[in-house]
Amino acid sequence: MKRNPFPLCSAKIRRTARAFTLVELLVVIALIAILASLLLPALSRAKDQARRVHCISNQKQIVIAWMLYPTDNQEFLVRNGSQSSITFTPGVTPPFLWVYGGNHGAPQTLTNEQYLVGAQYALLGPYNKQHRIFKCPADRTLWPLGGARVFQERSYALNYFMGTSAEHVTTPLTTSFNATHRLFFKSAELAASSPGHRFLFIDVNPASICTPAFGLDMTTDRFIHNPSSFHRGSGVISFADGRVEVRKWLDPRTRKNNVPGGTFIVHGETSPGNQDLRWLRERATQRK
Repeated sequence: MKRNPFPLCSAKIRRTARAFTLVELLVVIALIAILASLLLPALSRAKDQARRVHCISNQKQIVIAWMLYPTDNQEFLVRNGSQSSITFTPGVTPPFLWVYGGNHGAPQTLTNEQYLVGAQYALLGPYNKQHRIFKCPADRTLWPLGGARVFQERSYALNYFMGTSAEHVTTPLTTSFNATHRLFFKSAELAASSPGHRFLFIDVNPASICTPAFGLDMTTDRFIHNPSSFHRGSGVISFADGRVEVRKWLDPRTRKNNVPGGTFIVHGETSPGNQDLRWLRERATQRK
């Protein structure tokens, strides 16, 4: 009789299941926590980057509309400023601003989509029908309106010195209006003033945005409107040569991210020696 050379293969082996010990479970949980702590910041940065790219795309589309307007209007830049005392009846009175709107006291200024894309309200309406491009994706601030809390529909404003005439200047833009700095009304005027050095649209702090124009005090160190810094302390800004860039705000007084919904930043907030404010003024216009 031959002997089985592999006796263990033919034997019935009884195996018993072994449970994890408490120590082993704690080690696994600790490893998962470590991995999460490494991955979550990377995911957060990726989301921020996606929002920044989206914001840049928004402004590029608005700039294209802004550039097309003079080609159909005898080289005149699209009008800028604020809802004024001029009697305006949509559909009867022609629109007179790139988008319609006034100060914080006009609740529809930042909530009515037609103010942005309606041809009866906005001069750029015929050039764009997507109201979503006026909203920075990083701005998720809610504001009280009629007993509810709503998102603002517009995050961007246009440099005051681009196409703002006296009849369209109301508070708080009155501080921007002065006789020492140049206002641009035709594309040829702007072409002679280094368009790559003149900013157009800028994303504005949601607690500061109101009028379609972004106001700047050219003589005193104070903000009329505060730029947004939702992109990790940076803002998105476009220029008259068509480019759009991300600007890192250097002064902590410029970066106001966590303003509670319903609390506005006071127009005319002083900021002595603020290098961000100086940077904006240098790129807004030139002396006459």
